[in-house]
Amino acid sequence: MVQGDLFREVTRRICGSLHFEEALQDTYAYLKQILKLDAIFITRYEFANRRARLIAGAHDQAGFLLDEDLTLSKSAWHAIDQWLASASDHPKPWIRDNTHPINKEILKHITNHIPEERRHEIKKFSSLTCVLKVKDTVIGNLTFCATGDFQYNEDHAKIIYEINEPFAIALSNALSYMELMMSHKALQADERNVSGDVLIGANAGLLEVKRLIDQVAPKESHVLILGETGVGKEVVATEIHNNSGRAEGPFIKLNCGAIPESLIDSELFGHEKGAFTGAHKTLLGRFERANQGTLFLDEIAELPLQAQVKLLRVIQSGEFERVGGAEMRSTDVRIIAATHRDLQSMISEKVFRSDLWYRLNVFPIFVPPLRDRKQDIPELANYLVRRKCTEMNMKFVPEITKEAIGKLMAYDWPGNIRELQNFIERSLILSKGPVLQISDIEGSGTSEQPQQNRKPKEFQTLEELEASHITKVLKKVQGKISGKQGAAEVLGIHPNTLRSRMQKLGIPMATGKL
Repeated sequence: MVQGDLFREVTRRICGSLHFEEALQDTYAYLKQILKLDAIFITRYEFANRRARLIAGAHDQAGFLLDEDLTLSKSAWHAIDQWLASASDHPKPWIRDNTHPINKEILKHITNHIPEERRHEIKKFSSLTCVLKVKDTVIGNLTFCATGDFQYNEDHAKIIYEINEPFAIALSNALSYMELMMSHKALQADERNVSGDVLIGANAGLLEVKRLIDQVAPKESHVLILGETGVGKEVVATEIHNNSGRAEGPFIKLNCGAIPESLIDSELFGHEKGAFTGAHKTLLGRFERANQGTLFLDEIAELPLQAQVKLLRVIQSGEFERVGGAEMRSTDVRIIAATHRDLQSMISEKVFRSDLWYRLNVFPIFVPPLRDRKQDIPELANYLVRRKCTEMNMKFVPEITKEAIGKLMAYDWPGNIRELQNFIERSLILSKGPVLQISDIEGSGTSEQPQQNRKPKEFQTLEELEASHITKVLKKVQGKISGKQGAAEVLGIHPNTLRSRMQKLGIPMATGKL
């Protein structure tokens, strides 16, 4: 066959479908008419960290997509390096017989992908491999396999040398398509553009906050939202996103304080399959999932110093690497960060980087606590009652009386809107009629039975003792949870463990903070 005809036919087949496995099997069936062939495999190499992956394959029965680690020895990598260095432009196809050590290593991996009835034949096989390059970058290898010794020669090598270009283009497109599908699946799993809450108080207690949101939302500037735990910083971040030019893009959230330090890099930047124990598949990080949208980093002050360095790099260059990967990736993301901590004090204590603070503190927005905007409580309470009734599948919405509103406004709500929300839900559960029954609000002085007339308990429960002790420590350290001389250090536990205990015991995150 004329080489030009071969090139055109292979190009037509391998580039003829978005389903790479189908195109590969069609091309395999065609090439089997020209040379000895029992299987085709496509491999991708990551030279920087000495990792290889089987990407796809085809044999008589089917084509198939893979994403499997291909473990190779140091001697195998040395042989690969020598082959790739054999020519400055494009290495010649590599012919190997059954005695070659790489073939013996590869055999262990490919056996599971050969039809079961033929596996007994694959005790000896020959291979012919050509490098797949796009421009000057090696993106993978194409390997032809045939049972038996010495099945390939220089004539066969010339054939595949002529057709490696369409294979390289098809592989590049397939890899891009596979990553697009991974991104799409990840985005479907995300909560997009909806927080479940609305900005209550935009015309009253949050009037200044709303004015700042309207100013910054259309811009591309990073935003730092400040305020106590539970004031609604995520709602403000959502409002900024929904009123920005990125509103049609993803709104991805990450609570930096809820992720163990060992996993924070993986959550932010993603990881490759096999990057560490338990990494059974490739994971797209929040930066990739937030591309063309907004990334909301809540509790930014809890980010470890090492992760702060990497975050700063992405903010400056828009580039990052997945954990266990060598490929530099880029992203277009707007960052909104939030914290209840005093970042400037943390800079003085050397637990937060000043250069990261300068990058994030472009446009700070302070969200006032609920005790400073009690005029919003009536509207908030009515909104929360309606929303909770929907969530709890209640048949009617109880009425909130003026007396009940008065009780709610008489309390300072140290846990802010989050505490009010929980109190409303508890009240709905206890209410039996058309009127919302407002029970005692702890510490508010609004209970029907005065505090001094209550009969004291003889003993406290263990949880009450634990809550009391944690509260005392938090007040002593002025609300500092992690870091040097923080409550976690004083108590001898991990900061994430402390936060979990506080949440379970109902201790507001702002406890002890001046």
